[in-house]
Amino acid sequence: MHNSHRRQIRFRPPLDEGKIARRALLESLSQTRLRRLNLIVAPAGYGKTSLAAQWHAHLARTGVTVLWVSLDPDDNDQTGFLLALIEMLDTVATDAATDSDRGSLSPATMFAVLVTRLERLPGPVALFIDDYHLAQTDANESAVARLLARPELAHVKFVIVSRSAPHIPRSALRLADEFRQIGVADLAFSDAEAQALFAGSETRLNADELIELNRRAEGWAVALQMVRLLVDDDAADSRTILEAFNGHNEDMGRYLAEQAFSGLPEALRRLLMETACLPAISRELVAAVCDWDTTAAFGMLRDYALPFAVLDRDGRWMRCHPVFNAYLREAADETGSPARDRLVKAARWFEKEGDLLSAVDHAFLSGSASLAAEIIEAGGGWQRVYMTKRGGPGLFRRLTDMADEVDLPSYPLTTLGLAVVSAKTGQLDAADHYMTLARKTQAVGKEGVAQALRVIGALLALYTDRWVSAAELAALEADLMREGGLTLVHRGLSLNMLSYNFLIRSDLERAQHYGRLAMQTFRDGGAEFGAIHLYLHTGQAAYFDGDVATAEECYDNLTVEAVRLMGRGSDLDAMGNVLKAEVLTARGDIGAAEERIAWALPHVERHDAWHDLLAAGFTAQQRILRLKGDIIAAHGAMDRARAVARRRGFDRLTRLIDSERAGLLLGTGDIDEAIRFAETNGLGERLAGDGPANDLSVRLRGGVPALFWTRIHLQTGDLPQARTLLSRLLMQQKQKPHVVRAIELALIDIRLSLAEQRNAAAAESLSDLLLTQPLADYRLLLLLEGNQFCKALTALTQEARLPELIRRRLETVLAADAGTDEDVPAPAAPLNTLTERERAVMRLVSEGLGNKEIGRRLSLSDNTVKFHLRNTFTKLNVTTRTAAVSAARQSGMLD
Repeated sequence: MHNSHRRQIRFRPPLDEGKIARRALLESLSQTRLRRLNLIVAPAGYGKTSLAAQWHAHLARTGVTVLWVSLDPDDNDQTGFLLALIEMLDTVATDAATDSDRGSLSPATMFAVLVTRLERLPGPVALFIDDYHLAQTDANESAVARLLARPELAHVKFVIVSRSAPHIPRSALRLADEFRQIGVADLAFSDAEAQALFAGSETRLNADELIELNRRAEGWAVALQMVRLLVDDDAADSRTILEAFNGHNEDMGRYLAEQAFSGLPEALRRLLMETACLPAISRELVAAVCDWDTTAAFGMLRDYALPFAVLDRDGRWMRCHPVFNAYLREAADETGSPARDRLVKAARWFEKEGDLLSAVDHAFLSGSASLAAEIIEAGGGWQRVYMTKRGGPGLFRRLTDMADEVDLPSYPLTTLGLAVVSAKTGQLDAADHYMTLARKTQAVGKEGVAQALRVIGALLALYTDRWVSAAELAALEADLMREGGLTLVHRGLSLNMLSYNFLIRSDLERAQHYGRLAMQTFRDGGAEFGAIHLYLHTGQAAYFDGDVATAEECYDNLTVEAVRLMGRGSDLDAMGNVLKAEVLTARGDIGAAEERIAWALPHVERHDAWHDLLAAGFTAQQRILRLKGDIIAAHGAMDRARAVARRRGFDRLTRLIDSERAGLLLGTGDIDEAIRFAETNGLGERLAGDGPANDLSVRLRGGVPALFWTRIHLQTGDLPQARTLLSRLLMQQKQKPHVVRAIELALIDIRLSLAEQRNAAAAESLSDLLLTQPLADYRLLLLLEGNQFCKALTALTQEARLPELIRRRLETVLAADAGTDEDVPAPAAPLNTLTERERAVMRLVSEGLGNKEIGRRLSLSDNTVKFHLRNTFTKLNVTTRTAAVSAARQSGMLD
């Protein structure tokens, strides 16, 4: 089926369902209120979907918001299941977009998006889930249970239609009278309904015989329907019919199928057997897979009123009832009909029609994973991740399960798609494996394959935090310069990678240039999901270039478009909020920044992200906590961030966190501990003069050894050494530092000049800073220097008689918040008090002793020392020794 037909099938009741009106049952249902959980559970053929469709129509007429989704086997993983429910909501949400790459979202994010969108719907809402048994897994059952447990979704009523009973906790729902189950006994046709079904037919069954037939059929809807078709064709008498039913549904199904089938014209029987392997059929598809003229036979399908369901409004697509289809497949197998060949033909037909998803589905049904890989390869391979919505990542996940059956190097573009999807889901080892296989292809010399390997290699480098060389970037630029050969999606991703890699090199002008080109190229290619990623790069480039207004505009556009495409709570929504919080923090708008960081940073830490996003969120969070004086929380946040960095293998992020820890220890006056920590964590004084270790152009955020030791010497009074280090650092830079870094360096220079009593030089530097840099947009950098420093600057403007413009600008920067009363934030009140033994242990920890030495000093066993440390960490809400020492001192529990 084409994708539009697929959507119509999934999100509305079948149009031919409900012809047999279940008036008595519907009347009973309409006289009682709709419960929170309503189950319709029965074997195949009992009219579950028919009843649900009629109930759906009845509720719609009464003004209830009704939703419908029919599940299929592809929804048995949690991602597919949640995605089906989210896409169902697109049928009633006029503001919901349907072209985003939601398949790349994590299940947790999808669940959050689903809850948010359901919560917005006006109640009451009736949510029908048909064929639930096809997606009945522990994970999906858990998701439904969690939806039922959400109090904010009390207005959403679930109607689940299934062949097997869901294992969903229902005791609480029963106690609250919020549970109803409709089973076989309720669905079984009554004698009156059976007589109504046969009314008007040419049956030779009298009233008593109909009652007997219904008793033997146990009210089984499909059995009664097929008997009605059987007796209408004059092929059987009432005695033969009644004797055939002995009360076993399996026997009834086989008898009815055989009788209905054997009386059909030969051409129609042949058509049914040859197409039984297809999930759905249309006139055009049948003509493509059968090697004979099927026109007349296809027209007979409606004439003989066979149990087929119409799947679309135009009546073009239909499927056979599963009970009848099971018999047809068995009959086809007995005749040796080659189902695999027809499935392959169907796959090729869908491929030709441009329905890649259906083409691949039929390839998998034929048992040929290689055919599926071939079709994906011809359709663009890895580009399908960006070009499709529901099918894209799903195609590759399904192929992953059968990857052992495919010679992947023969399909390099498809193998690269497996690498991309694996990287997006955090399976970096798998991504590397597929990348290695793709490089083994014999087609690697072909220009298109070589270009794809380059751009996907750069993409995987982003996720693994690998540095892309200048030569690799030059190759990407060369690919773009060649005329033709690259699709818009390929060009868009290449430009995206160039934008990102120039951003992390502080080449901000080129980062913005390539970012704007990438965004437009993605949009021209219809890849909106790819396009909005570029707001991340262009926004950061603007922020570090001093253009805060443009940065904010980028982040605001990102969050608005992410919500439009995927709903609130998506990965991109969280990314935009993290970066917006960085801007707000820099401006000193702590309340607004803290509100965004509170939910967005944990989300980014758990899901799709890379170094720069995590670094932005972490540094913003640290500045918020430092300005609030919550040093214990700052250390705790560092511990959590370090665990994230280790889990992802992000060494750069680990180094950034360590530099922030050293700076925090120094800023709170713990100089000895700061020096000890720096020396043991890659920030030792021997690195203060090392050029590569202090290259600011490749460190957008965080400290470097030279800056740390400049502050150490400044604070300890060794001013000549501090000046030497700062001057050497500035001379070592190969390019001009970005605006945020330039402000930081200027403030250190002014502080050092004041300490050297070179007030004239300090005044000149301050004037330069206020006239040439947008300090008001980055005022937090000044506030973190401490209130005493801010007061000294105010006094300097008066002593040096600086122009009125300079004084006003400084007053504007300081007006909103003059900082705390002291340079060192006031210690937070301790939540717990350390025991004397714990204090003794912590005193020795603060001296740098290990557990064994502490045990010898205090006559304690190694395990006892560990016990006291665990208790101390718990009381202080930290996870490392350094954080515990600092927190204990800040809380007044340790001298």
